[in-house]
Amino acid sequence: MAFKLEQEVNEHFTPFYPYVADEVLAQFGGTGGRVLEIGPYGPGVTLALAEKCPDLSFVCGDDNDEALSYFRKCVRNVKMSRRVEILNIDKYSLLFDADTFDLVIFRGGLFFWDEQEKILAEMNRVLKPGGVGAHGGGFGAGAPDELIESLLPKARELNSKLDKKRLSEEDVKSIAKKANINSDVRIAREHGLWVYWKKS
Repeated sequence: MAFKLEQEVNEHFTPFYPYVADEVLAQFGGTGGRVLEIGPYGPGVTLALAEKCPDLSFVCGDDNDEALSYFRKCVRNVKMSRRVEILNIDKYSLLFDADTFDLVIFRGGLFFWDEQEKILAEMNRVLKPGGVGAHGGGFGAGAPDELIESLLPKARELNSKLDKKRLSEEDVKSIAKKANINSDVRIAREHGLWVYWKKS
């Protein structure tokens, strides 16, 4: 998958990052701690969260060199290099110890990769007890309808080029079950599709 297209998606979704950050924060319920954002559709949510929550620190990464270069440029442009660490990360085998992060996010990742249960299991492994996982995508629950309508045609075109998968709530519940995430799971469908969970 060419990163140029993923970059185009990232930049098209820029107006929605604050709304996605607000939705994730509502699930997280905290303002401090350590956050991991995985995947090539970063670091927009990370940077929006960083603006809103000065007590959060961040790790963001992917396993694509072009993505990492792009992430570093984005972080430098908003002078967040001291708070956002960029690392080469394999989504199927995260390089961190168990119980490391308070919040783990993978925006967009639910719709484009196989073996989703492995991704969720790894996200859950590196969460601290009581930490929150957020895996999904969309415009953010609070995004205005007029903004969505103005950008939706291009978003659909880009997602089609990336072979976005269509998933139901039952599909997502099944993925979470296969990942052994069986308690405190919430599926959110307002302007997107997310699975949120709190690690027991």
